[in-house]
Amino acid sequence: MDEVLLLTIILAAVVLANILARYFTRIPLPFFLIFLGFLLAGLPVYQDFHLDPSTFALAVISPMLFNEAQNSSRLWIGRSITNILSLAVGLVLVSVLAVGSGLHLIYNILPLSLAFALLAIVTPTDASAVNSIFEANPIAEEQAGILQHESLFNDAAGIVIFDISLTAFISGTFSVEFAVAMFLWEFLGGLLFGSLIGVIIVSIRLFLIRYNDDTPLTMVLIQLLTPFLVYLLAEKLALSGILAVVAAGLVQGSEREKLRLTSSRMQLITSNVWEIVSGSLSGTVFVLLGLSLPEVINAMHQSPNPNFGIYKLIGLGILVYLVKGLIRFIWSRYLIKRRVKTGREWRDSLVMAFSGANGTITLSLAFSMPNTIAGQPFEFRGPLIFLAAVVILISLIMPTIFVPMLLPSQETNQPRYRWVRRMIQAAISDLAKEKAHPDEAQVVIDSLQQQLVLDATPNFKLRRQLMSESHQVELAAVQKLYDAGKITKDEQFYYGKFLQLNNFSADEKIWKNVLLRIRFSLHIGHLYRDMNRVQNAFLTAPIILEEVYWREQFRATGKISCRSNRPALMPSWPS
Repeated sequence: MDEVLLLTIILAAVVLANILARYFTRIPLPFFLIFLGFLLAGLPVYQDFHLDPSTFALAVISPMLFNEAQNSSRLWIGRSITNILSLAVGLVLVSVLAVGSGLHLIYNILPLSLAFALLAIVTPTDASAVNSIFEANPIAEEQAGILQHESLFNDAAGIVIFDISLTAFISGTFSVEFAVAMFLWEFLGGLLFGSLIGVIIVSIRLFLIRYNDDTPLTMVLIQLLTPFLVYLLAEKLALSGILAVVAAGLVQGSEREKLRLTSSRMQLITSNVWEIVSGSLSGTVFVLLGLSLPEVINAMHQSPNPNFGIYKLIGLGILVYLVKGLIRFIWSRYLIKRRVKTGREWRDSLVMAFSGANGTITLSLAFSMPNTIAGQPFEFRGPLIFLAAVVILISLIMPTIFVPMLLPSQETNQPRYRWVRRMIQAAISDLAKEKAHPDEAQVVIDSLQQQLVLDATPNFKLRRQLMSESHQVELAAVQKLYDAGKITKDEQFYYGKFLQLNNFSADEKIWKNVLLRIRFSLHIGHLYRDMNRVQNAFLTAPIILEEVYWREQFRATGKISCRSNRPALMPSWPS
């Protein structure tokens, strides 16, 4: 019961953080998650909270990487494979060896193997963190494709190096031949094994589809179980479970592309389920970081070892970020081959360097370090988690500040947005011709029209001001019609009520939304005496239900025109 309560509170924090991030768009979501986790650490229920590292790797890392892999573009990977492998393997190895060795020389209390392990943790980029940067600051398509797919493969390379480094520290011995053999066995073996299992599972899914046994419950559960099954089997064979999961995800993604047009309903259900699962897991990791920080900080304060001072560790974290960022910049400038020459190679390289943000996988690896080694507490676990947290926070702050400065100004009429608008407008034009079901078509048209402004960030204060001004113009027009004798006193009254309710429902304040839902639901319940209609009314957006409300209102009073299905009290406006 305690575990269920702990998980429920963490997920509630994830929900709250996502809500806050929508209103404070300039602050990255991970900061809200970490802050809420930090606050939760003060609750008594979390005083003795500990997470098993092996369970964490299985339950969190494997499904997140599987989802990233299945959503990756095989076309982009094929077109940019040399650049992706250069960043994902070459850059990771160089950064681990160079920065890890330098860190060991500066901070010699940290064993070389653990210095390599730390760099293996903080060097790989995170797809979710990178995507959050792109959402706020759209960059060139080629850069975005390389960075997104780099994050998938360098996660795997970092995890393998982390395993080798941690094994060397625990055993106390290190052999270059053994390390290379272990790297190749885990890397290549994991990829081959994951691909094989992925093909088998995809074949099973296609078999079920062929014989019409592809119910959503069956197909989605098979997909959700796949990363856990692949990870466990690969680990049993001493292969890289993470790489096996990545390979299985890539195979699964190819199946999704084949079925994209033939199983649209299944694709929609699957993508929605994975979006929820991935978002929940990613958010949970950052909340766990916030939960762990007070314990880690207190442990370092109480430690008799003066080398575990917080300010010293913060300084080391900043130094690690700067040096590995410099290496990443040089690598991006001279070793990445670009198909399109922009004339801004230096600036593009800086964008690539700053956009290498760390995130969920970095935290996951840090938390996967053992609590004890040979029965003794692992004293470096806390400092390493703290160092990783410092690097993560810096890697999220720096692109937020500097990437917008480095990017050229974005125009609103970019080709992508122009084509999206044309597609939506074509759909609206086609739906406007619908004669058999005009009411349903209008609801869909309203929804499509809202999509035309989804990419904009409106000024809500200005929006309310314009709405208020337009409302006054409408009221003045009604008064003018009444003064001219074109409408009656009753018609003026009903028009005024209609405009008042319309203005009220167009406001997006939550409390107004709830009041309107209650009002419309009670009205529908009074008319029909049907609880199902009341429930449906409450679940319908007020802006849509408003038309139904007025139609039923006029029908109840007998003041509706059957010819036009328009309220008799609401004639067409004169031009």
